[in-house]
Amino acid sequence: MMDDPQSWCTIESDPAVFTELCEAVGVKEVEFQELLGIDEESLAMLAAESQVFGLVFLFKWRPENDSREVAVFPPEDLFFARQVITNACATQAILSILMNRTDEIDIGPELSTFREMTVAGAFDPQMKGLAIGNLDTVRMAHNSFQKQSSFQIEHDKDDEKEDAFHFISYVPFRGKVWELDGLKEGPIEVAEVPQEWALGVPGSDALWLQALAPEIRRRIDRYQSVGAAEEAAGEGAGSGELRFTLLAITRDKRAPLKSEQLEKKYLLQRTLVKLISLGEDRSLEHEEEMDDDEAPDSVPSWEALPDEVPKLIALEEQTRKRLGEVSSALAEEEHKRESWKKDNARRRFDFVPFVLCALKHLGRRGELMDAFSEAKKTAEERKEAREQAKKTAGAAK
Repeated sequence: MMDDPQSWCTIESDPAVFTELCEAVGVKEVEFQELLGIDEESLAMLAAESQVFGLVFLFKWRPENDSREVAVFPPEDLFFARQVITNACATQAILSILMNRTDEIDIGPELSTFREMTVAGAFDPQMKGLAIGNLDTVRMAHNSFQKQSSFQIEHDKDDEKEDAFHFISYVPFRGKVWELDGLKEGPIEVAEVPQEWALGVPGSDALWLQALAPEIRRRIDRYQSVGAAEEAAGEGAGSGELRFTLLAITRDKRAPLKSEQLEKKYLLQRTLVKLISLGEDRSLEHEEEMDDDEAPDSVPSWEALPDEVPKLIALEEQTRKRLGEVSSALAEEEHKRESWKKDNARRRFDFVPFVLCALKHLGRRGELMDAFSEAKKTAEERKEAREQAKKTAGAAK
């Protein structure tokens, strides 16, 4: 437990954690997704699946000389905050994207008020950073993911310090792609936003992502080269340990699936009713009853449907097929969310008493070392698989 109730804990960089954190502070219909590739095909696939609001880049922090200039006169309504709160950089990176995509994201009443107060009130980046520290709801949601332990571990002051990790954001805003790093003096322009994205062309998120990709590759290459140098000098894990993660903030995939599912249900019902009216042998007994007055405007009216039976039968078959596909995809997304919910519950649970008890019983039965060796082997295999996936993604350029 933290001694200071106003402090912020470190939290795990995981899509399930960040998605629940956003929901806890009132943000609607967003989720996080880890990216394993930044090649053109991977980015196009990401943009085709869902709207992409921004990227969060996590990396092992090292002192660096960055010669890039920060924007002297960025857009007045671009939200940028300096990082002044210890351990809050993950949540601050997320807020930096949410606050700059309010035209497309419902960030909830508390964050909306916060944005209006800090942007309209002309808070400078330092004041914005301090103001984030006073967001009690956000801090409590953040700290709800604190690792639980029955023991308070004290580190010797002579021990080596733990690796420091840092989060930065990339977000398209007012015709540019911006890098928002709370350790910098201001935002940095990294790419131009293609015109198609500004016009809201479906799937055009791939364009701003592809415009940003060279900067992401530059960072990845730099960390890999530094890691290789450390390995050669015997100073660290080196290139065998890739210490970065790239996450995308996207539209909750369930939202469009639910909308399409509803549309198809109404369309199927209207199609069946019209077939019955034309003398076809159809029944609504086994179909979900829908209040036709509540049908979305996008569903063709009864009168607008074809009058020819063959065309109606073909429409029925197409609608049933698509409804099945959408329902299956939605079930997969719901299963993913349920899995995330269980994972987050485990993160909040103190397993120390259980583990100590299990170790005690294994020791009594003479099985402790065998269990340890097997667990170590499994952990190493999983770690190797994750690192290989990231190496493959880094090579796909």
